[in-house]
Amino acid sequence: MLAGIVLALSAAALVDGLPHTVPLRLHKLTVDTGSFAILIKEGLYKPSATSQPTNYSEFIQFSGASQDGTGPAEVGITTAYRPYAAKLALSNGWQETIFYVRDDIRFGGVTVHDFLVGNITQGDDLPGDGVAGFSPPASDNEDFSSGQGIVETFCAEGQLSPCEFGIVLKKDGKGSVTFGPMDKSRIKGNVTVLPAMKNDAWQILNSTEADSPILVVDGKPFSHIIPTFDSGGPNVVGPLDQVRKLLKSVGYNITEQTNDQITVALGTYDCARKPARVGFSFPPSNEVHYIDLKANVLNRTADGRVCTANILGTSTVDAPLWSIGQTWFQGRYVQHDLDDNTLSFAELA
Repeated sequence: MLAGIVLALSAAALVDGLPHTVPLRLHKLTVDTGSFAILIKEGLYKPSATSQPTNYSEFIQFSGASQDGTGPAEVGITTAYRPYAAKLALSNGWQETIFYVRDDIRFGGVTVHDFLVGNITQGDDLPGDGVAGFSPPASDNEDFSSGQGIVETFCAEGQLSPCEFGIVLKKDGKGSVTFGPMDKSRIKGNVTVLPAMKNDAWQILNSTEADSPILVVDGKPFSHIIPTFDSGGPNVVGPLDQVRKLLKSVGYNITEQTNDQITVALGTYDCARKPARVGFSFPPSNEVHYIDLKANVLNRTADGRVCTANILGTSTVDAPLWSIGQTWFQGRYVQHDLDDNTLSFAELA
Protein backbone atom coordinates (compact mmCIF):
# COMPACT_ATOMS: atom_id res chain seq x y z
CA MET A 1 0.00 0.00 0.00
CA LEU A 2 1.15 3.52 -0.81
CA ALA A 3 -0.86 5.43 1.82
CA GLY A 4 1.51 7.37 4.04
CA ILE A 5 4.51 6.95 1.75
CA VAL A 6 6.55 10.11 1.10
CA LEU A 7 8.94 10.43 -1.84
CA ALA A 8 11.64 13.09 -2.13
CA LEU A 9 10.98 15.95 -4.50
CA SER A 10 13.83 18.13 -5.80
CA ALA A 11 13.86 21.69 -7.03
CA ALA A 12 13.04 20.41 -10.52
CA ALA A 13 10.09 18.38 -9.20
CA LEU A 14 11.85 15.04 -9.58
CA VAL A 15 10.62 11.87 -7.94
CA ASP A 16 12.12 8.39 -7.96
CA GLY A 17 10.46 5.58 -9.89
CA LEU A 18 11.71 2.16 -10.96
CA PRO A 19 10.44 0.54 -14.18
CA HIS A 20 10.08 -3.23 -13.94
CA THR A 21 12.26 -3.77 -17.00
CA VAL A 22 15.32 -1.90 -15.65
CA PRO A 23 15.80 -3.47 -12.22
CA LEU A 24 19.19 -1.91 -11.48
CA ARG A 25 18.39 1.70 -12.38
CA LEU A 26 16.53 4.22 -10.24
CA HIS A 27 14.91 6.76 -12.52
CA LYS A 28 14.24 10.38 -11.59
CA LEU A 29 10.97 11.48 -13.14
CA THR A 30 9.42 14.94 -13.28
CA VAL A 31 6.06 14.81 -11.46
CA ASP A 32 3.65 16.38 -13.93
CA THR A 33 0.02 16.78 -12.84
CA GLY A 34 -0.75 18.01 -16.34
CA SER A 35 0.07 14.84 -18.29
CA PHE A 36 -0.61 11.11 -18.45
CA ALA A 37 1.55 8.00 -18.41
CA ILE A 38 5.27 7.66 -17.76
CA LEU A 39 7.76 8.88 -20.34
CA ILE A 40 11.34 7.59 -20.17
CA LYS A 41 14.23 9.22 -22.03
CA GLU A 42 15.99 7.65 -24.98
CA GLY A 43 18.18 4.69 -24.11
CA LEU A 44 16.99 4.30 -20.49
CA TYR A 45 13.99 2.03 -21.00
CA LYS A 46 13.57 -1.24 -22.84
CA PRO A 47 10.04 -2.72 -22.84
CA SER A 48 9.77 -6.21 -21.38
CA ALA A 49 9.02 -9.28 -23.48
CA THR A 50 5.47 -9.30 -22.08
CA SER A 51 4.72 -5.62 -22.81
CA GLN A 52 1.93 -4.78 -25.24
CA PRO A 53 2.25 -2.17 -28.02
CA THR A 54 -0.43 0.54 -28.36
CA ASN A 55 -1.55 3.25 -30.79
CA TYR A 56 -1.71 5.94 -28.11
CA SER A 57 -0.20 9.35 -28.73
CA GLU A 58 -0.20 12.86 -27.30
CA PHE A 59 1.36 16.29 -27.71
CA ILE A 60 2.90 17.97 -24.66
CA GLN A 61 4.39 21.47 -24.76
CA PHE A 62 6.71 22.64 -21.98
CA SER A 63 7.11 26.43 -21.89
CA GLY A 64 9.63 28.51 -20.00
CA ALA A 65 12.46 30.98 -20.37
CA SER A 66 15.54 30.67 -22.56
CA GLN A 67 18.77 29.76 -20.80
CA ASP A 68 19.89 33.40 -20.59
CA GLY A 69 16.52 34.46 -19.15
CA THR A 70 15.73 37.04 -21.84
CA GLY A 71 13.32 35.16 -24.07
CA PRO A 72 10.83 32.31 -24.34
CA ALA A 73 11.72 28.66 -24.72
CA GLU A 74 9.45 25.71 -25.30
CA VAL A 75 9.63 21.93 -25.27
CA GLY A 76 7.35 19.86 -27.47
CA ILE A 77 6.71 16.15 -26.94
CA THR A 78 4.75 14.03 -29.36
CA THR A 79 4.67 10.58 -30.97
CA ALA A 80 5.10 9.24 -34.46
CA TYR A 81 1.46 8.12 -34.55
CA ARG A 82 -0.44 11.31 -35.40
CA PRO A 83 1.09 13.28 -38.32
CA TYR A 84 -0.54 16.57 -37.29
CA ALA A 85 0.85 16.27 -33.76
CA ALA A 86 4.35 15.63 -35.08
CA LYS A 87 4.09 18.76 -37.23
CA LEU A 88 3.10 20.86 -34.21
CA ALA A 89 6.05 19.62 -32.22
CA LEU A 90 8.59 20.52 -34.88
CA SER A 91 7.77 24.20 -34.44
CA ASN A 92 8.38 24.36 -30.72
CA GLY A 93 12.09 23.92 -30.12
CA TRP A 94 12.49 20.56 -28.36
CA GLN A 95 10.69 17.43 -29.55
CA GLU A 96 10.53 13.76 -28.66
CA THR A 97 9.41 10.70 -30.63
CA ILE A 98 7.59 8.35 -28.25
CA PHE A 99 6.28 4.84 -28.74
CA TYR A 100 3.80 3.83 -26.03
CA VAL A 101 3.51 0.34 -24.59
CA ARG A 102 1.71 -1.20 -21.63
CA ASP A 103 4.14 -2.73 -19.18
CA ASP A 104 4.53 -3.58 -15.49
CA ILE A 105 6.30 -0.83 -13.55
CA ARG A 106 7.48 -0.31 -10.01
CA PHE A 107 6.98 3.14 -8.50
CA GLY A 108 7.46 4.11 -4.86
CA GLY A 109 8.01 0.47 -3.95
CA VAL A 110 4.69 -0.64 -5.47
CA THR A 111 4.23 -2.60 -8.71
CA VAL A 112 1.35 -1.77 -11.04
CA HIS A 113 0.44 -3.80 -14.09
CA ASP A 114 -0.17 -2.97 -17.76
CA PHE A 115 0.69 0.68 -17.23
CA LEU A 116 1.10 3.08 -20.12
CA VAL A 117 4.81 3.83 -20.65
CA GLY A 118 6.13 6.13 -23.33
CA ASN A 119 9.44 4.91 -24.67
CA ILE A 120 11.26 7.98 -26.03
CA THR A 121 13.31 6.71 -28.96
CA GLN A 122 14.45 10.05 -30.39
CA GLY A 123 14.50 13.64 -29.19
CA ASP A 124 16.04 16.39 -27.11
CA ASP A 125 17.10 16.16 -23.50
CA LEU A 126 14.54 16.35 -20.69
CA PRO A 127 14.95 17.13 -16.96
CA GLY A 128 15.90 13.98 -15.08
CA ASP A 129 15.06 10.70 -16.77
CA GLY A 130 11.57 11.54 -17.96
CA VAL A 131 8.06 12.40 -16.80
CA ALA A 132 5.54 10.73 -14.44
CA GLY A 133 1.96 11.74 -15.27
CA PHE A 134 -0.19 12.52 -12.21
CA SER A 135 -3.25 13.87 -14.05
CA PRO A 136 -6.82 12.71 -13.32
CA PRO A 137 -8.17 9.83 -15.45
CA ALA A 138 -8.45 10.49 -19.18
CA SER A 139 -11.93 11.02 -20.58
CA ASP A 140 -13.32 9.51 -23.77
CA ASN A 141 -13.11 12.92 -25.44
CA GLU A 142 -11.00 12.46 -28.57
CA ASP A 143 -9.40 15.85 -27.97
CA PHE A 144 -7.53 14.36 -25.00
CA SER A 145 -4.97 11.59 -24.96
CA SER A 146 -6.15 8.11 -24.15
CA GLY A 147 -3.56 7.97 -21.41
CA GLN A 148 -3.39 6.59 -17.91
CA GLY A 149 -2.49 8.46 -14.74
CA ILE A 150 -0.26 6.65 -12.28
CA VAL A 151 -2.34 7.60 -9.22
CA GLU A 152 -5.63 6.37 -10.70
CA THR A 153 -3.85 3.07 -11.45
CA PHE A 154 -2.61 2.75 -7.86
CA CYS A 155 -6.17 3.27 -6.66
CA ALA A 156 -7.76 0.91 -9.19
CA GLU A 157 -5.34 -1.86 -8.15
CA GLY A 158 -6.06 -1.33 -4.44
CA GLN A 159 -2.64 0.14 -3.64
CA LEU A 160 -3.88 3.55 -2.47
CA SER A 161 -6.90 4.47 -0.35
CA PRO A 162 -8.18 7.13 -0.05
CA CYS A 163 -7.26 8.04 -3.61
CA GLU A 164 -5.28 11.19 -2.85
CA PHE A 165 -1.78 12.58 -3.17
CA GLY A 166 -0.07 15.81 -2.21
CA ILE A 167 2.76 17.86 -3.65
CA VAL A 168 4.73 19.63 -0.94
CA LEU A 169 7.19 22.16 -2.30
CA LYS A 170 9.22 24.35 0.06
CA LYS A 171 10.36 27.86 -0.78
CA ASP A 172 13.89 26.58 -1.30
CA GLY A 173 12.64 24.27 -4.06
CA LYS A 174 12.95 21.07 -2.01
CA GLY A 175 9.93 18.99 -1.10
CA SER A 176 8.07 15.72 -1.46
CA VAL A 177 5.17 13.82 -2.96
CA THR A 178 2.89 12.27 -0.34
CA PHE A 179 0.33 9.51 -0.89
CA GLY A 180 -2.90 9.44 1.12
CA PRO A 181 -4.66 12.22 3.09
CA MET A 182 -3.14 15.63 3.68
CA ASP A 183 -0.67 15.63 6.57
CA LYS A 184 -1.99 18.60 8.53
CA SER A 185 1.01 18.62 10.84
CA ARG A 186 2.94 20.14 7.92
CA ILE A 187 0.62 23.09 7.25
CA LYS A 188 -0.54 26.31 8.90
CA GLY A 189 -3.63 28.46 8.50
CA ASN A 190 -6.75 27.58 6.56
CA VAL A 191 -7.10 24.86 3.95
CA THR A 192 -8.67 26.10 0.71
CA VAL A 193 -10.76 23.40 -1.00
CA LEU A 194 -11.70 23.83 -4.67
CA PRO A 195 -13.95 21.71 -6.92
CA ALA A 196 -12.01 20.19 -9.81
CA MET A 197 -12.72 18.38 -13.06
CA LYS A 198 -13.15 14.63 -12.79
CA ASN A 199 -11.12 13.93 -15.91
CA ASP A 200 -8.14 15.08 -17.93
CA ALA A 201 -6.75 17.98 -15.87
CA TRP A 202 -6.70 19.54 -12.41
CA GLN A 203 -8.90 22.35 -13.66
CA ILE A 204 -11.09 24.28 -11.20
CA LEU A 205 -14.86 24.20 -11.72
CA ASN A 206 -17.18 27.10 -10.91
CA SER A 207 -20.87 27.60 -11.69
CA THR A 208 -20.64 31.31 -12.57
CA GLU A 209 -18.01 33.89 -13.49
CA ALA A 210 -18.66 35.71 -10.21
CA ASP A 211 -17.50 32.73 -8.14
CA SER A 212 -14.54 31.89 -10.36
CA PRO A 213 -10.94 32.48 -9.21
CA ILE A 214 -9.41 35.93 -9.68
CA LEU A 215 -5.94 36.77 -10.94
CA VAL A 216 -4.52 39.53 -8.72
CA VAL A 217 -1.57 41.79 -9.58
CA ASP A 218 -0.02 44.00 -6.89
CA GLY A 219 -3.18 43.83 -4.79
CA LYS A 220 -5.58 44.71 -7.62
CA PRO A 221 -7.99 42.26 -9.30
CA PHE A 222 -6.90 41.74 -12.90
CA SER A 223 -9.34 39.18 -14.33
CA HIS A 224 -11.63 36.26 -13.52
CA ILE A 225 -9.99 33.07 -14.76
CA ILE A 226 -10.46 29.31 -15.08
CA PRO A 227 -7.18 27.89 -13.74
CA THR A 228 -5.56 24.50 -14.20
CA PHE A 229 -2.97 23.51 -11.60
CA ASP A 230 0.00 21.93 -13.37
CA SER A 231 3.15 20.96 -11.46
CA GLY A 232 4.94 20.10 -14.70
CA GLY A 233 5.14 23.71 -15.88
CA PRO A 234 7.63 26.16 -14.34
CA ASN A 235 5.56 29.33 -14.69
CA VAL A 236 2.07 30.79 -14.76
CA VAL A 237 0.74 30.64 -18.33
CA GLY A 238 -2.13 32.67 -19.76
CA PRO A 239 -3.71 33.97 -22.98
CA LEU A 240 -1.32 36.05 -25.05
CA ASP A 241 -3.35 39.29 -25.10
CA GLN A 242 -4.10 39.18 -21.38
CA VAL A 243 -0.47 38.54 -20.50
CA ARG A 244 0.68 41.37 -22.76
CA LYS A 245 -1.74 43.68 -20.94
CA LEU A 246 -0.54 42.46 -17.53
CA LEU A 247 3.15 42.87 -18.37
CA LYS A 248 2.58 46.35 -19.80
CA SER A 249 0.60 47.42 -16.73
CA VAL A 250 3.56 46.72 -14.43
CA GLY A 251 6.17 48.30 -16.69
CA TYR A 252 7.90 45.15 -17.92
CA ASN A 253 9.56 44.84 -21.33
CA ILE A 254 7.80 42.28 -23.52
CA THR A 255 9.84 39.69 -25.42
CA GLU A 256 7.97 37.67 -28.03
CA GLN A 257 8.77 34.78 -30.32
CA THR A 258 6.60 33.36 -33.12
CA ASN A 259 7.12 29.96 -34.72
CA ASP A 260 4.67 28.37 -37.15
CA GLN A 261 1.92 30.83 -36.14
CA ILE A 262 2.35 30.13 -32.41
CA THR A 263 3.40 33.19 -30.41
CA VAL A 264 4.74 33.22 -26.84
CA ALA A 265 5.59 36.26 -24.73
CA LEU A 266 7.61 36.86 -21.56
CA GLY A 267 8.28 39.97 -19.50
CA THR A 268 11.78 41.14 -18.60
CA TYR A 269 12.82 43.93 -16.24
CA ASP A 270 15.74 45.46 -14.41
CA CYS A 271 16.58 43.14 -11.49
CA ALA A 272 17.26 46.20 -9.35
CA ARG A 273 13.56 47.14 -9.29
CA LYS A 274 10.90 45.54 -7.13
CA PRO A 275 9.07 42.85 -9.13
CA ALA A 276 5.31 42.84 -9.49
CA ARG A 277 3.45 40.45 -7.19
CA VAL A 278 1.08 37.97 -8.84
CA GLY A 279 -1.41 35.84 -6.96
CA PHE A 280 -4.88 34.36 -6.97
CA SER A 281 -7.99 34.64 -4.84
CA PHE A 282 -10.76 32.05 -4.69
CA PRO A 283 -14.24 33.44 -3.91
CA PRO A 284 -16.03 33.69 -1.59
CA SER A 285 -12.71 34.27 0.24
CA ASN A 286 -10.95 37.58 -0.45
CA GLU A 287 -7.56 36.25 0.64
CA VAL A 288 -4.88 36.53 -2.04
CA HIS A 289 -2.43 33.66 -2.38
CA TYR A 290 0.66 35.23 -3.91
CA ILE A 291 3.63 33.62 -5.58
CA ASP A 292 6.56 33.70 -3.18
CA LEU A 293 8.74 36.77 -3.82
CA LYS A 294 11.84 34.71 -4.63
CA ALA A 295 9.84 32.54 -7.02
CA ASN A 296 8.55 35.64 -8.82
CA VAL A 297 11.77 35.62 -10.86
CA LEU A 298 11.87 32.79 -13.38
CA ASN A 299 15.42 33.48 -14.51
CA ARG A 300 18.26 36.03 -14.62
CA THR A 301 20.92 36.86 -17.18
CA ALA A 302 24.45 35.75 -16.37
CA ASP A 303 25.39 39.25 -15.22
CA GLY A 304 22.35 39.38 -12.90
CA ARG A 305 21.00 42.58 -14.42
CA VAL A 306 17.97 41.41 -16.43
CA CYS A 307 15.26 39.32 -14.77
CA THR A 308 12.55 37.30 -16.47
CA ALA A 309 9.11 37.25 -14.85
CA ASN A 310 7.37 33.97 -14.19
CA ILE A 311 4.33 34.88 -16.34
CA LEU A 312 4.17 33.53 -19.88
CA GLY A 313 1.60 34.35 -22.57
CA THR A 314 0.84 32.06 -25.48
CA SER A 315 -1.47 32.18 -28.48
CA THR A 316 -2.36 28.52 -27.84
CA VAL A 317 -4.40 29.46 -24.73
CA ASP A 318 -7.77 31.23 -24.90
CA ALA A 319 -9.26 33.41 -22.17
CA PRO A 320 -10.33 32.78 -19.47
CA LEU A 321 -8.07 29.69 -19.24
CA TRP A 322 -4.80 29.96 -17.26
CA SER A 323 -2.27 27.40 -16.01
CA ILE A 324 -0.75 27.69 -12.53
CA GLY A 325 2.66 26.05 -12.47
CA GLN A 326 5.49 25.22 -10.08
CA THR A 327 6.38 28.80 -9.28
CA TRP A 328 3.10 29.19 -7.36
CA PHE A 329 3.45 25.78 -5.65
CA GLN A 330 6.53 26.91 -3.71
CA GLY A 331 5.78 27.26 0.01
CA ARG A 332 2.55 25.27 -0.25
CA TYR A 333 1.05 21.84 0.31
CA VAL A 334 -1.21 21.08 -2.67
CA GLN A 335 -3.52 18.10 -2.19
CA HIS A 336 -5.17 16.24 -5.10
CA ASP A 337 -8.25 14.12 -4.32
CA LEU A 338 -9.51 11.75 -7.04
CA ASP A 339 -12.31 10.38 -4.83
CA ASP A 340 -14.07 13.72 -4.28
CA ASN A 341 -12.64 15.52 -7.34
CA THR A 342 -11.15 18.39 -5.36
CA LEU A 343 -7.87 20.27 -5.17
CA SER A 344 -6.89 21.70 -1.79
CA PHE A 345 -3.96 23.76 -0.63
CA ALA A 346 -2.49 25.40 2.45
CA GLU A 347 0.67 27.25 3.44
CA LEU A 348 3.51 25.11 4.76
CA ALA A 349 4.25 25.39 8.47
